[in-house]
Amino acid sequence: MSTRVTRDREFQVPVDALYAAIIDFDNYKLFLPEVVNSEVVAGKGTDTVRVRFEIEVMKRFAYELEFQLTTNKTVSWRLVSGEFFKKNEGQWVLNGAASKTQVRYELEVAVGFLVPGWVAKKLTESGLPQMFERFETRAKEKMKHD
Repeated sequence: MSTRVTRDREFQVPVDALYAAIIDFDNYKLFLPEVVNSEVVAGKGTDTVRVRFEIEVMKRFAYELEFQLTTNKTVSWRLVSGEFFKKNEGQWVLNGAASKTQVRYELEVAVGFLVPGWVAKKLTESGLPQMFERFETRAKEKMKHD
């Protein structure tokens, strides 16, 4: 069984800053507490990037996603391999003005075995508000340093 989530939100940062935070895959562990490690394993500097993630939510597990990066500031992904997910795909769609970005976030996940409901919910919808806040904060931090 898969879980699908779609959220629309306005971020108080320019679209370029938010996009830069989203595609800064190697540094996810600096601002997303559940990410133990993340590393671009193929395609660095191209519009098709493979990233290996190791996360800890109740237990530690690893998976690899392939991201498509587009010039219109859309970031989509799909599962390549992993021991936990049967499906993990979605996208960030960003539309920005000078200081604000309208975001549509879509996620569909399915896990390969029985998982407690609270874990599945944390991986999908209940963790989204905090995740959004962390990406917005990271975008603001990147703006200060760029």
